[in-house]
Amino acid sequence: MAEKIRVTVVVEYTPNLDHYPVGTVEEAAEFDERENPLVDYPASYLDDPEEVMSVTYEVVST
Repeated sequence: MAEKIRVTVVVEYTPNLDHYPVGTVEEAAEFDERENPLVDYPASYLDDPEEVMSVTYEVVST
């Protein structure tokens, strides 16, 4: 069994609804999940250190 390190990052941001084709924060979250996923645009989500609420590191077995 191999071991890896899992990094969990919690980011909170206030969406600028003027830049979304939606009207609510809930709809903006759904839009980002669907159209702007973190794995495709990591720099967009991690560009402001003040938005990073927590980071945890843990060992996981695979």
